[in-house]
Amino acid sequence: MPGRVTRRQALRAGGAVGLGALLAACGSDPQTPGLPTSSGPPTTPGSATAQSSAAPSTSASASSSAAPVVLDTATLAKLDAMFDSVFASTGVAGMAAGVWIGSTAWNKSAGYADLATQTAFRPDDHVRIASITKSYTATATLMLVDQGELTLQDTLESFVPGIANGSEITVAMLLGMTSGIYDFTSDQTFLDDFTANPTMPWSYDQTLAIIKNHDPNFAPGAEVQYCDSNYVLAGMILEKITGMPLDAVISSSVIGKLQLPQTSYPTNTTIPEEHPTGYVPPVTEPHAPFDNAGSPPAIVTELNPAVPAGAGAMISTLDDLRTWGSEIAEGSLLQPQTQALRLQAKPFPGQQINIGYGLGCEVINEFVGHNGAVLGFSSVVMRRPQVDVTIAAVANESTNFTTPTSNFSYAVIKELYPDQWV
Repeated sequence: MPGRVTRRQALRAGGAVGLGALLAACGSDPQTPGLPTSSGPPTTPGSATAQSSAAPSTSASASSSAAPVVLDTATLAKLDAMFDSVFASTGVAGMAAGVWIGSTAWNKSAGYADLATQTAFRPDDHVRIASITKSYTATATLMLVDQGELTLQDTLESFVPGIANGSEITVAMLLGMTSGIYDFTSDQTFLDDFTANPTMPWSYDQTLAIIKNHDPNFAPGAEVQYCDSNYVLAGMILEKITGMPLDAVISSSVIGKLQLPQTSYPTNTTIPEEHPTGYVPPVTEPHAPFDNAGSPPAIVTELNPAVPAGAGAMISTLDDLRTWGSEIAEGSLLQPQTQALRLQAKPFPGQQINIGYGLGCEVINEFVGHNGAVLGFSSVVMRRPQVDVTIAAVANESTNFTTPTSNFSYAVIKELYPDQWV
């Protein structure tokens, strides 16, 4: 089976191999060679439990006439098989996932929090959620829109002068990935430096210098292309308007209001306890599984959050991701009209399913959420309010561009909600 799916392949314009690769990568055949056996890494069996839903439910009915999905014996077996298949085919050190439908839940974990000590992966550990940070930055920005402090048509030049096309690039274009600005994380010198030293000192000025050293990718509004630069700039705008550092803005306006006790925007290189060790594999083949025995990964647990900033600095847990998935999809912190704007996704060209990007969110038909990849960690959360289902997964092995956990979320959508995989 193919291994990881890269974020750039799944979430960039013209990524013809992106979702096409996902269609192949998301198989759930329990007979797939290489699945974990009793002698392999520790596995916490999947289980379904009745519980009070921390996420708001919805009374809206599904748009499909298919029977509603329930966590019965057959569905639990499918989820177990999909999890095992993705865990084996990606080769991540450790992984945990949850699927919540109404008041019931399935969850499972496998692998190691630390390869050296072979400590079992703990599903409630803190992990870097990387680009899921973008949905927080977007939410804080949209809250300022609701408060009249900002409009979506305000231009970048008004806040961060000197960027090419800045007088034409709007806040909405930044949040919606249509600005055309060069993606600073694509600069090879930057990538080499960051890979060599993830805790390297960094400033906004250095990000701006890389952006200014490259021509724009396209005219503002002409295309949709995933770009980390957009959200570093959005974070800078938030700081200009509020007069506070971005960590304080997101902590007070978003994390605190939603009471996400295990979520944080870090101001130093460490991760709160407890947390797994983060691993970065040497990648030679884009879709090959990680081979931790044959090609030992580098340890990257500490990382300077100033590098990804508003595009990827944050830390959270699987349970908090579940709550956050509801916020992205349903928008309790936003005015209804603003939430509606957030969900108006523009499609990525060249994809084989209806996948697009809204204002800080990935949208696959009725599923809304985001994924994340940064050195050492992968994460994803997707929610479909119409049938009260949330899918989330975390893992402690990734490059800066791979999202192995997305393989699981996409597999669940394809298998259990095929009407959405079109």
